[in-house]
Amino acid sequence: MPLDFTSFPGARTFAGLNTHLRVSRWVPRVLFGVSPIGLGHATRALVLLEEMERRGAEVRLFSGGKAADFIEKSGVRVDRIVDDSVPWVVDGEMKQAALWYLRSWVANRRTLPRTRMLLDSYKPDIVVCDEEFSGLVVAGEKGVKRVFISDELRLGFARTWIARKMEERVERWYVRLQESVDLLVVPELGDDAGNTRFVGPIVRPITKSREETRQAYGLPPGRVVLFAVSGSGIGRELALKLKGVLSASSDLRDCSLAVTGNRGARVTGDGVFDLGVVPDNQDLVAASDLVVSTAGKSTIDEAKSAGTPIVVIPIRHHAEQERNAASLGYSSADADRLDDLVRGKVGRRETPAKFSGQTKAADWIFSLLDDGGPPRART
Repeated sequence: MPLDFTSFPGARTFAGLNTHLRVSRWVPRVLFGVSPIGLGHATRALVLLEEMERRGAEVRLFSGGKAADFIEKSGVRVDRIVDDSVPWVVDGEMKQAALWYLRSWVANRRTLPRTRMLLDSYKPDIVVCDEEFSGLVVAGEKGVKRVFISDELRLGFARTWIARKMEERVERWYVRLQESVDLLVVPELGDDAGNTRFVGPIVRPITKSREETRQAYGLPPGRVVLFAVSGSGIGRELALKLKGVLSASSDLRDCSLAVTGNRGARVTGDGVFDLGVVPDNQDLVAASDLVVSTAGKSTIDEAKSAGTPIVVIPIRHHAEQERNAASLGYSSADADRLDDLVRGKVGRRETPAKFSGQTKAADWIFSLLDDGGPPRART
């Protein structure tokens, strides 16, 4: 017969103590701010959120706009308190950078009181922000440890004299912010220095096979070219140009065009599937024979992770996208040779890259919680 260990002297006392220890175990509280511009920050945050929760942290997200919509549709609670402005793009070119900086400053001023209330009520042990700034400012005011996640350490959007003058002031503030946080996490490959840790890309895992993904979205057999509109909703003009390229080239007419992220008028036509904003774009990236995008980092990283060939055409004068594109050998001028680029790349898969940025980022974040000091470079 089975032994009843609770019958031994002291067993019940030990069991009660053990239960008490389990209940009273310290659970670190993480307040996680996510930029509302684009969806790359949101998808990255969801991956890191899952990793931190797996390690026992309690994580609360706050964001706004389309990013908050996406997070909620993923089944995760988010406090919708962040205001921000989307860059103005006309005919594939970013315009009026000075106005964008001004609108972003005003939006941040509106957000700060809400963030203070959230931080006071939640009382986090650490604040982590993926290119969201109000959380870093408020945490600094209250002496809470701060982690800044960013793959954009420079600006460079200004074109006019007044925009450059404004950008110079913003740049000085931005550099001071990077230097003042406890930990600056860069989801790129690079060399650590000071408080900066390069952890490599943070990407969502692929959850469906190629066949399952195509079936789920009603895509036909044969070659599929995926156009990923920027999470900010910019880039629809390029989608229309790509549609024309596929229909006009005799050796590309067998390619279906899938469009994701489009929030404007639907892209229609024979062999065109406008899927809107999808929750698992990484699966569509992996299931496609070519990805074309406006050089958003998350799409580039997902393509590298899946080994899917990619062509990127950045928005002109969008400094972040232009730098991303240049790292792959592309520029906005390549829009004029999109036909040749598509024909040369479609179906030419590459070796998938293995990224573990979320694991390394969580290691560094938890090191701040563990030892109470700034992170130390690991050998």
